[in-house]
Amino acid sequence: MLQVNTFSGRPVIVLLLVSAVLGGLMAGFFFAYSVSVVLALRTLSASEYTTVMQEINEKVLNVVFGIVFFGTVVVPVGSAILVVVRGQWTTLSSQLFLAGLIVYLVGTFLVTMRIHIPMNDRIATWSPGSPPDEWATVRSRWARWNHVRTMAAVVSFALYIAAIASSGE
Repeated sequence: MLQVNTFSGRPVIVLLLVSAVLGGLMAGFFFAYSVSVVLALRTLSASEYTTVMQEINEKVLNVVFGIVFFGTVVVPVGSAILVVVRGQWTTLSSQLFLAGLIVYLVGTFLVTMRIHIPMNDRIATWSPGSPPDEWATVRSRWARWNHVRTMAAVVSFALYIAAIASSGE
């Protein structure tokens, strides 16, 4: 039987709140990128696109982004382990949280690791003076998958908030 109340214990609540904050930061990051940077990138020539993407991909690899990006996986996974170990996984709030984690892992993290990073690595090899003929196809594919991970991050964040709101704590 599905219980409504869950997340007993301060450590679980704190981890869930941190998961939601990190998830919200990443949802906002991807959302802002989708509704601004992607639109600007569409206006660039092949060599401008190459130069800008190479700069973005270099600059995003910083400590702050790394902590938030990987923290958005590590903290919720740790939270999920704690919820399962405590036997709280059958409650509504835990199931909402676990659903949010799965959506994030598949729709955001996996998409980044399996699609965006390989494309970024490929773009890094392009010469701005002579980008490959298929650069526009890569640009479109990159943008399309960024929208996918944006939607997944937003849905995940909403599920985290719903989980916290339904916890009754």
